[in-house]
Amino acid sequence: ISATKDADEEFSNEGDETYTPVQYGSSSSLLVGQRLIAIGNPFGLDQTVTSGVVSALNREVTGVAGNIIRNCIQTDAAINPGNSGGPLLNSKGDLVGVNTMIITTSGSNAGIGFAIPGDKVREATKEIISKDRVVTYQRKAQGWLGAEIARNDLAAILRKKMGQRIIEGVFVSAVKPDSPAKDVDMKPLKLTEEGTVIVGDRIVAVGGKVVNTKEDLEEDMRSRVEGEQVSITVEDADGNRRVLYVKLMPKPY
Repeated sequence: ISATKDADEEFSNEGDETYTPVQYGSSSSLLVGQRLIAIGNPFGLDQTVTSGVVSALNREVTGVAGNIIRNCIQTDAAINPGNSGGPLLNSKGDLVGVNTMIITTSGSNAGIGFAIPGDKVREATKEIISKDRVVTYQRKAQGWLGAEIARNDLAAILRKKMGQRIIEGVFVSAVKPDSPAKDVDMKPLKLTEEGTVIVGDRIVAVGGKVVNTKEDLEEDMRSRVEGEQVSITVEDADGNRRVLYVKLMPKPY
């Protein structure tokens, strides 16, 4: 993802061959039963290709360090020790996942393998590259608002509770202390002792652009940099709107 100058020079002198990087496919568009191809180095046998199908989607598995890995792609393509980190491709040859682990009682393939979704890999790669450029002072840090947004499933419940009169916007679920969102008094959801959820602010637009989902806001924020002043339109539970002028801080890593 990043390399030193010396490494760049070393690779540039290895001949005139040019390589086309693999293209990303959409892992969110995968369907159960769709054909997949796995490439890896099982048991030291490099450049091994196996094939299978999408067995299931959105699996949650536990990594070797005890960490939870969510939204994994399950496949019956043969994945063995040595395949981890190898690409999982669709039939067009586009990257839709990175092979990560198997469930087995024998230590070898039992037809239950898992891959991290390509969409998640692409997002993480962009963040790593962005962080590297920030550390080496090649660009400003990504801007940070400091507001957490309710998941889409929770948002759907809140909309239903409010009588479906809410269309656009995302619900602010929490506001970080000492953050730009806190400085402009953005109101998050509150949970009473009785277990009742009190709706706070809902972000309906950023820079005049309507926000409909959590993903819309995240995509917009990825293009913002530290020190940038952004107008954010919010609406409270009573339908009253106000515009907040926020100066973004550097995104913490």
